[in-house]
Amino acid sequence: MKRPLKENISELLEIIGNYLRKYRIMAIVFLGIISLLDIGFSIAWFISDDIVANEKEVAYYILQGIVLGVSLIYIFLMILGKKEKISNMKLAVAYHIYGFLLMAWATLVYMLDLTLGEPSIIYLMIGTIIAGLFVVEPIFFTFFSLLSLISILIYFSFNPNEFFDGTLIWENIFNLVAYAFVIVLLALRNYRVTIREHRAYKKLEEMSYIDELTGLYNERSYISEIESINNRIDDGEDVKFAVILMDLNNLKATNDKYGHRFGCSLVVRCGQTIPGLFPTSKCFHVGGDEFIIIVYGDDYDNFEERLKNFDEKMIYSIVQFDGVDLIFSVARGYSIRKENEHYKDVLQIADSEMYIHKKYVKEKYNLAKR
Repeated sequence: MKRPLKENISELLEIIGNYLRKYRIMAIVFLGIISLLDIGFSIAWFISDDIVANEKEVAYYILQGIVLGVSLIYIFLMILGKKEKISNMKLAVAYHIYGFLLMAWATLVYMLDLTLGEPSIIYLMIGTIIAGLFVVEPIFFTFFSLLSLISILIYFSFNPNEFFDGTLIWENIFNLVAYAFVIVLLALRNYRVTIREHRAYKKLEEMSYIDELTGLYNERSYISEIESINNRIDDGEDVKFAVILMDLNNLKATNDKYGHRFGCSLVVRCGQTIPGLFPTSKCFHVGGDEFIIIVYGDDYDNFEERLKNFDEKMIYSIVQFDGVDLIFSVARGYSIRKENEHYKDVLQIADSEMYIHKKYVKEKYNLAKR
């Protein structure tokens, strides 16, 4: 099933927030240095004897003050992030806003420099590199960068004399080529970082829903699946499924006689066998000797055949572990959902059927005396 766009964006922001939190100390130090340099330049300008009361100069330093203020605000947010007082998502959103403002500032400063006859690209490069180092998402970073580049080209189209000035044309061309090169490098770097962080995040998420012993879905995943089923039923959907509830017979006796390592081998065997018998269903190990299968799809359409195969392989057999013959026996109960039934109704019937089946299996194979 295709995930809603909102969920994908939320997950992406969560991943970026994790990345930012991981490198928060670096970000705080880096932005702190930039802010201190900005303060130093501003103080030097104010105490200078040759201040030019020029509207462009004033605009230049107003922009300096704005980026300083925004940088200090973001440093504060990073500190809050360190103390877990701001969520990963809010941290990521805040930095994307900061990255956009920073690149807008750098672009405006560069264009102001050009009007003053100083084609230096240093502020544009600094702004782009800062944004690129911590705005991990390559699409956003590329968008901000292209917006900046387009703004500069539009500026040149309205002020061609500043670009085609004989003494500055080659410097302007070199600056724009260098800027484009930096954009490409940072976008590629961000792409690699995003992929790496995404894989790590997905692996962690998968681990939280998988039972380590059996490799099946765990109890947390089972609860999530129940909620999903009940929500679909409440929305009026005709959800077709069956439930098979099972547990291992004589597991305690095996543990007492041979040790827990031998008992665990039976649990593992059960977890390895079930998915092959019900390939289109969801199989859960919900703790101890208890397993649950929620039967869907082709397994549901061929339920009797699947159940017959299950009984042949799972009800009773002798298996070897470390040279010891162990009894592998599973009791199961099942129920197929009827109209208007919620999950708990189906499970309750399966639970009752399981205890009836457990009694039958123990009597047939004389398990109660072993």
